[in-house]
Amino acid sequence: MNNPIRKPVFIVLIAAVIGTPVIAEKDVRELSQHFIEPNEEISPWIFYPQDNIQKLSTTEFRGMLTIRGGEKGEDIKGILKEPIKFEDYPLPWEFHLGFVQNMNSLKGGGETQINCAFGLNLVVTFSDPSTWPEDRTQLPPDTHSVQLFILHLGNIGENYRVGVPQAKRSALNFFDPSPDAFLVYGRGDLGPEVAGNWGMGYSWVGSEETDAGSWSKAGGPAEYAIRFRVVPGLHNFQIGVGSGLQPGWRMRTIDVSRFGKVTGIWEIGPIISLDDWISDDVAEEMEIEPPEWLLSLKKRYQTPWSEHDPVTLEPVIDLFKLEPPDKDLDYFLDYAVFFGNGAENFEHLSRDFDIPGFLADQSWLLEGNAICETFSNPGYMTVTQYGNGAAWATCPIIGSPGGIDFSQFGPPIELETAFIAPDDEIPWNFWWTFNLADEDGAILAWGPGVQNIPGEGRFFINSFNYTPHEIAPGGTIKVEFENEVPQAIMTAEPLYMLIQFIDESRFRVGFKARDSDPWLFSKTLDTLDLLGKRIGRINFPCLTSQQGRKGDPGWGVGNYPSYQKYLIDYIHFRYGLSE
Repeated sequence: MNNPIRKPVFIVLIAAVIGTPVIAEKDVRELSQHFIEPNEEISPWIFYPQDNIQKLSTTEFRGMLTIRGGEKGEDIKGILKEPIKFEDYPLPWEFHLGFVQNMNSLKGGGETQINCAFGLNLVVTFSDPSTWPEDRTQLPPDTHSVQLFILHLGNIGENYRVGVPQAKRSALNFFDPSPDAFLVYGRGDLGPEVAGNWGMGYSWVGSEETDAGSWSKAGGPAEYAIRFRVVPGLHNFQIGVGSGLQPGWRMRTIDVSRFGKVTGIWEIGPIISLDDWISDDVAEEMEIEPPEWLLSLKKRYQTPWSEHDPVTLEPVIDLFKLEPPDKDLDYFLDYAVFFGNGAENFEHLSRDFDIPGFLADQSWLLEGNAICETFSNPGYMTVTQYGNGAAWATCPIIGSPGGIDFSQFGPPIELETAFIAPDDEIPWNFWWTFNLADEDGAILAWGPGVQNIPGEGRFFINSFNYTPHEIAPGGTIKVEFENEVPQAIMTAEPLYMLIQFIDESRFRVGFKARDSDPWLFSKTLDTLDLLGKRIGRINFPCLTSQQGRKGDPGWGVGNYPSYQKYLIDYIHFRYGLSE
């Protein structure tokens, strides 16, 4: 079972002028919603216009908000009940939005174009909050917006459907034989930097010679799971899109300083395009129009000597026109999540992995030689390594370029995790990559964790070793236990591991076999005694596992009888010390 996140007693903020700690009045995480309660309760979110919403349900598909539009032809937006004032929710923080694509877009169905657009809506205001209207559907003065969409045009073409003929085997759809295309597409007056087609790629499989369309597509805007990201700032906003379990984001920066001082975010959340934007504006901007030869032919039909009826060409011309959005599609909103991403609120990066499916690279960057997901073993992040000689790591997204600066956000600080290790018949390691910096900026490498040597047991390590059957001697930083940690603790499932930074020079490591047990702590290492210096900061700690390096012999791990797996119960960051 997962341990609940230990709620921080306070969140430390640094006042811009005098540098004194203050207390944040509101926690931005409280604005988050995963839509997992089957009671139609989606507070603090609301959707409008209500008279163009046919369906808004958390019960049809558990864990998602199912949305279907009405017949009025107006965009549907999801917004918070109250606007976000930066004075209430101080930076830095992020917003992440997840959708699951409708399979009719991905695989086709029916004979018509399955045109649709869904994505992220961001409305930023630069006006005095005293001028803001009470009606949330009305915009304040001096307000600018941007939307970033996943846009699907046409039909996959299976069984020779017409779709959008102009897209077929074109640069627009990466020369897919299907008459459709998936795009990342931006619009709005907040930033010209994001307007138009982003050209984000995807792959397709099938026969290059067929006229019936491809079998399937994957990646980028054609992926089943789509996620949007916003990183707000006082002068710049970053927005972007990612897909599936593949790590990383395609990000762009919007310079908002041209409008003055940001006073708040009026709207941030999902948007579904249901007006004529696709058929009118996108068609014109992307030059997806009936071909000139067909329009010329119609003119020839209209000459006095023509024996043909020009009306008979209209159905053919219509085949080349972009249609409005398909009104019968459901849209599936997976989550709308806020969290702090700075050193002052790095506790927000704690994760219990207790919401199956919610991971990708939300507040953690997933890197290297593994697949990381939360649905195969609910309650855990399952890290499945590929079995070859390489490394895997998961690193927190900390917006501060200097990591956790002890002069501003000082100890006591703790990092705690619990994990179930792979089979002990094969060598493995699981450790934190710390690049500690002393008060003069010099880097002190330290990698506390656990290493398994088959036939010998599991051992605490201060440093990773590229030789699987030996413990590395370690570098300058060597934390020691009074006695070797008992195998009864080290082989526990899960094994609990704690790193404590007691103050600016002292730290230690702890292990235990059960959540209710006391910690077995190492001796306290004091860098003042060791080096005559204090620790200046922690540079982005990552959890890591590695097997070998370029040119070295393999470890004999492989993927037989099964791929190597780590089940991580939770990762907790916090200010303060455990009792």
